[in-house]
Amino acid sequence: MMRNYIYRNYTVEYLFDNSSIFSGYGDVSLPAEDFDNIILFYQVDPSKTPDNQIDEIEEIKSKISLITNLITDKRVVILTLSENFQNNWQIKNAEVSDAISKFNNVFLKDLVLRQSNLKVIDINQFFEKQHLDKVDWRFFFTSQMIINPKLAKPFKKWFLSQLDFISLKRKKCIVLDCDNTLWGGVVGEDGVHGVKLGQDYPGNAFKSFQELLLELSSKGVILAVCSKNNIEDVQELWNNNPNNLINDKVLSAYRINWQNKAENIKSIAEELNIGTDSFVFIDDNPIERGLVKEFLPEVTVPDFPEKPYELVNFFWSVYNEYFSTFELSNEDIKKTEQYKENFFRNESKKVFENMDDYLSSLDIVVDIIPANDGNITRLAQMTQKTNQFNLRTQRYTEQDLKAKMDNGGHIFCANVKDKFGDNGITIECIIDENEDEFFLDSYLLSCRILGREIEKITLLSIIKNLTSVSNKPLKAEYIPSKKNIMTKDFLEKVGFVLEKELEDGTKYYNFDPIQNIEIKDYYTINIK
Repeated sequence: MMRNYIYRNYTVEYLFDNSSIFSGYGDVSLPAEDFDNIILFYQVDPSKTPDNQIDEIEEIKSKISLITNLITDKRVVILTLSENFQNNWQIKNAEVSDAISKFNNVFLKDLVLRQSNLKVIDINQFFEKQHLDKVDWRFFFTSQMIINPKLAKPFKKWFLSQLDFISLKRKKCIVLDCDNTLWGGVVGEDGVHGVKLGQDYPGNAFKSFQELLLELSSKGVILAVCSKNNIEDVQELWNNNPNNLINDKVLSAYRINWQNKAENIKSIAEELNIGTDSFVFIDDNPIERGLVKEFLPEVTVPDFPEKPYELVNFFWSVYNEYFSTFELSNEDIKKTEQYKENFFRNESKKVFENMDDYLSSLDIVVDIIPANDGNITRLAQMTQKTNQFNLRTQRYTEQDLKAKMDNGGHIFCANVKDKFGDNGITIECIIDENEDEFFLDSYLLSCRILGREIEKITLLSIIKNLTSVSNKPLKAEYIPSKKNIMTKDFLEKVGFVLEKELEDGTKYYNFDPIQNIEIKDYYTINIK
């Protein structure tokens, strides 16, 4: 559980979990303990005159500037000022409204641009979801509660989801049904041009839904289809209905057959090499939704709207709940294309009789790059999101990684490409160093590049590069989690010697730097 220290100027204890620690009202002294998040929760006094509110906003600016100047090595989360707590003497010159807008949209944005450890959460999004447009004066005056305590539970849920978005934790894939989900009607019965998909209602609602999904795929979310249909009917619609936007050119995987949808979703997960807990399944049929819930409880299955005109609102509720993110990296944006490229790699494998010939044909290039300001966000993101191929499952923020480098640690990432495309930064390696030895703190990679032995040759190349300068021994660990079983024996395969294994499955290893490290010549390895 994350521990939070919260600077505040009102009573907000009821909005956070019991592990949180709170400053005194208006206190700006530094916390004595170490916390995962420093949260700045300042709001304007709704009972004051507009002139006093403007003065208070300037005072809040000063406090935030002081705190953020002092705390540069931890994540600092700043909540915006609520737009609900404002009154103005004049309509023409709405001075309080203007001051709040400038605070939220100018002052805070300037801070974030200057300091990468600062993140902003817009509290007005919460108020909009709760349809809250006024102060509950009874609670404000009796207990100095800025938010009605009846909203404590939804606020906790909302705020935790915002922290997840900041940590870049989100679902990876939407699996979509076709009939009455992507278009109105049944293509096998209504025909390619008879389904509802176009300018008139309800076709315009389905068209808008597809437009949003198409744009979502460009933001790094994987689109897949799982439909009970004749594949020839669906492919004909893909090819001949000009209003259809979601087709095999944008899908990373699809299963169009008459088989059990739970089994089809498991098959899609295996093809994409991601866990089914990263999936959101969208289907208009409650029986199909119930089946997937029953057999794949880890898959998220939202209720489908009853009316097509609700589809756009449904899309945004699903996006905000499961796919929203604080910031997108270039690798996120390219992710959909990379999963489609994997399909062609797998097809290409079928024509080769042995693995060496297949790997040689791919023209694999691995660029190993030290951590820097340009990739540190992506590297922090990988530690937060990568579960399956992750030796120790250590979670780090950008500030944590920078602290490691300041203490002499070595952090590398690898950009992997081949003749089918560029996978981007998909491998991360963190090696701590002291006077006597190296320690492999973290080694993790995206599962979409598994199957080409890249995970082996990249680690060996990094080790070879480090030990060429120093012959210090290299220690390593495997710490089991619920999801990283695929890495259980990885270190033995690379050449590490198992020293000890505990009852809980934790393994301790040693690597002899003197041993010969062989890397096959059909990989091109560039260490920068």
